[in-house]
Amino acid sequence: MARKKSPSRTSKPKKYCFVVEGCTEENYINLLKGLYQKHKVGRLENNKGGSAKAVLQKAERLIEKYKNDYLGYVLWFDEDTYFISQDCNKLNSMKAKKNVEIYMSVPCIEHWLLAHFQNINLSQENNCPFYVNKLKNYIPNYDKNDCHLLNRYIDTENIERAITRYPKIGEIPNKYFLNH
Repeated sequence: MARKKSPSRTSKPKKYCFVVEGCTEENYINLLKGLYQKHKVGRLENNKGGSAKAVLQKAERLIEKYKNDYLGYVLWFDEDTYFISQDCNKLNSMKAKKNVEIYMSVPCIEHWLLAHFQNINLSQENNCPFYVNKLKNYIPNYDKNDCHLLNRYIDTENIERAITRYPKIGEIPNKYFLNH
């Protein structure tokens, strides 16, 4: 009697591992997963806020543990939590890895979310509270930790507008959710 072949672990992984800074990024990725059923997200790790350094360190541990189990690793954090004096070496180390892509919201994810509703100036140098306050014009009672708030205000039409208004962060929905 012939033995059945077991599935090979050497088959190419089909999805990415996402490591995000906090609840808002996680909520946004989950929103995209709900809107676009054919996505490329295999694992979503929320670093529960904190800092870019913590995201980079968590990603480093996941890469060590899972190695090539994923197509690659996608890291997403806010510039306002990145401190060049503390995080530069870790960031450069991650950038050097061929299977790691890094996205930094400038200065924070609220600027990206604002792009869903209005034109934005990417060369503007405002702080995060400025963008949070502007975002509240479109998402009343905006709260980073409200997991369902984004679902009520952001749809595919908003996402398509945001991609053109903020091309760098727009690569996330474009590459991992829209283009297969």
